[in-house]
Amino acid sequence: MRKNLQWTAPLAFALAAAWPLAGQAIDRGEQNGVAYATGGVGQDESSAMRGMAKDYSLRMLAAAKSGEYVADVRVTIRDSGGAEVLSVTTQGPYLLARLAPGAYRIDAEYGSAKQSRQVRIPASGRADVSFYF
Repeated sequence: MRKNLQWTAPLAFALAAAWPLAGQAIDRGEQNGVAYATGGVGQDESSAMRGMAKDYSLRMLAAAKSGEYVADVRVTIRDSGGAEVLSVTTQGPYLLARLAPGAYRIDAEYGSAKQSRQVRIPASGRADVSFYF
C-alpha cells in the first residue's frame, strides 16, 4: 500500500497543474472593441463553441472541401468603410465575433487559398458564414 501512496502526491499535483489548461484551447480576446473567441478542436471544445455562439453576432466555420475542419485560418474582417475591425488566426474551425449591426467583408486565408465573403450582421440574432478550402 505504501508503494501506491508514493504516486498519489505527484499524480495529484500533475492533475491540478493540467486542469487549468483543459479549457485554454479556446482563444478569447478583443480587438478594436470587437470581442471574439476561436477554437473548436475536439468534441468538447466544439460543443463549448457552439454553446457560446448565442453571445456573438457572427459565427464563422472553416473546413476543407473534404469536410474536415481546419484551423490556422488567417481572418481579417473589415467594416463597410474598409476599416479593419478584427484580424486573427483561428485556433480551430470556429470563429465567433461580437460585431455591431452592419455590413462587413471577411477575408480568409488558409495555406495559399484565399476567399472573401460579404456578410450583414442583423440588429438581433446572428450571421453564419462558412469557408471551404
